[in-house]
Amino acid sequence: MQWSSSRLRNCLMPASFTSKVSIRWIVPAVVMAPVFVVAAVLTVLAYRTAQRTVSDLAGQNMRQIHQRIEAHLNQLMDLPPAINQLNRGRLEEGTLSLNDPARNRKPIYETLRTFPDVSSIVLGGATGQEMSIIRYPGESSYEYSIKDQPDSLMDEYAMGADGQIGKAPLRSSAFHTTARPWYRAAIEADGPTWGNVYVWVRGGKGETLGVSYVEPFRDEKGKLQGVINCELTLADISAFLKRLEIGKTGEAFIIERNGDLIATSSGLSCMTDGLGRLPAAEASDQRIAAAATQLQRQFGALGSIDGMQRGDVTLDGVPTQLVVSSFHNRRNLDWLVVTLVPDSDFLADVQRSRVHSLILGALAVLAALALGIGMARWLVGPILAVVDHGQRVGGGELEARIFRKDNLEMAQLSAALNAMADGLQDRMRLRHALSLAMEVQQNLLPSQKPQIKGVDVAARSQYCDETGGDYYDYLDVEEMGNNTLFLALGDVAGHGIAAAMLMATARGVLRSHVQQRGSLGDLLTHVNRLLVVDTRGTRFMTMFLGVVDVSSMSLRWASAGHDQPLLYDPESGKLMEIEEGNGLPLGVMDSETYQEQIYTGLRAGQIMLVGTDGLWEARNAAGEFFGKDRVTEALAAMAHLSAAEIEAGIYQRHQEFCGGLPNNDDITYVVIKFVEMRE
Repeated sequence: MQWSSSRLRNCLMPASFTSKVSIRWIVPAVVMAPVFVVAAVLTVLAYRTAQRTVSDLAGQNMRQIHQRIEAHLNQLMDLPPAINQLNRGRLEEGTLSLNDPARNRKPIYETLRTFPDVSSIVLGGATGQEMSIIRYPGESSYEYSIKDQPDSLMDEYAMGADGQIGKAPLRSSAFHTTARPWYRAAIEADGPTWGNVYVWVRGGKGETLGVSYVEPFRDEKGKLQGVINCELTLADISAFLKRLEIGKTGEAFIIERNGDLIATSSGLSCMTDGLGRLPAAEASDQRIAAAATQLQRQFGALGSIDGMQRGDVTLDGVPTQLVVSSFHNRRNLDWLVVTLVPDSDFLADVQRSRVHSLILGALAVLAALALGIGMARWLVGPILAVVDHGQRVGGGELEARIFRKDNLEMAQLSAALNAMADGLQDRMRLRHALSLAMEVQQNLLPSQKPQIKGVDVAARSQYCDETGGDYYDYLDVEEMGNNTLFLALGDVAGHGIAAAMLMATARGVLRSHVQQRGSLGDLLTHVNRLLVVDTRGTRFMTMFLGVVDVSSMSLRWASAGHDQPLLYDPESGKLMEIEEGNGLPLGVMDSETYQEQIYTGLRAGQIMLVGTDGLWEARNAAGEFFGKDRVTEALAAMAHLSAAEIEAGIYQRHQEFCGGLPNNDDITYVVIKFVEMRE
């Protein structure tokens, strides 16, 4: 059931009443009503017994403390799974490699620098390669380890804060990747899992506690390729607990289900002699040791505790609130959070504040009521003006402006609304202009293919922006017979509005001069001289002109820096790229002259493709070019189809290769298939 604001308002106050009362009074009344209710409730609670107040306040405080601790733990412990997921995606797309670990150094270093709470990232291959970057607690430098061959030694390098490594390794040693505990843990779990808490050892001494989150990485066929590992040091948890206010003299600690310490708020080391794990019951802090013993007495085995449990205990003769809650985070991570707060932390404050609360509560209600009425009356006027202005702009009055100076925020809001209206006007004008430009440019391209016996023609022009710089055309010259196809194809450097304008200029010059006598080279020379005058040599374009004469099965052509036609012969299975006589692009030098070339080896069954470099220079996610080899493969596979089917098939293969990535250049190509002439 959906509730509108008007229905909710009518439930609180009858419409017949609210319609006769100004909003300047309705708002203060609605705002202050909860204040009176809260004040009344607080007044009643102030007379409760001290012990009941202590219990309630302690429970609320302890729940909040546990929630804050668990929220911090979740934030910290969610990092390794997220980073592993990031690295898994990088492995899948090829940015990282388990077989070529040297490639991983830069991206892994950048990740580790971005997340300072993470201590190390390790990538281990199933064939024995391994790469890791470690940041030891309290240090700004790193240590980089790599084993780039299955049978090589592990080389360890010092790595500076800039990600550069030393020229010589610090040490080299035998290292069996697949035998490491973290690697075996991932394989045994056959999925993401937390490893056991362990002691970081460096230089023969324990540094701190750590924990790793590991997961196996498999290829598409399910074959194991290696293990991804992200590790944390747990010293930050103790530092967080130490900063946390737990009552006045309370403390907190975290233990595993077996009773070993993980972190404490007292600064107590969680290791024995710096190398072994320390059970909480054996801690030098007497309150922690006593609390660990009391946990099992009150709640049974540590492994059976679930959710949040609360109990009253006496530690060192002091009545104390003991609260324990279970913490679970992803897979097998399972800890217990314990807090200890003496009752006196709460009781003293309650006793002192009982009388004060009554007086201060009454004064606060009166002050809040007066302030609420004044603030409501002061704010409602500007708000209503802003609402009215917003409705006008929303209704289409983009020229409307508002100037409110009631306060700094209203002045800033007015300026922001006016800037928004200006931006909307500009956006509407720009969208309209782009729409017209796109429509005009699309109309410049041929609307239908030529009908010439002996050739089957199809073309595609796909812009990467609303407008582009690619161009193709079928030119009609009166003196040429019905058995000729006159094709023009151009590619302006860049794309967008500027490229579209240069393309339109070149098209106009070409069409205006195409009926003049002369060779194709003369036509290109004329177009070039006019473009150099217009562009002053700052922009250029390539162009190909070709005339196919079906009667003589010949091709006359001229090129200004354009990629030459690709001619595929199904009979021989070979692709020929005509590479003679390619001049400078148009618009570079006004003295450039172009020559007409002729090719007489055309025959039925052959397929010619003329295109722009946006087709074969398109890249996939791995950075590979689509390339002319793939165009050749497409022509060979579809040589028996019509020109339209070949054109569509090439584009489909192009899109599948790019994997949905947007085109970063315009794509234009024309497919000409030579067929047997029939009467």
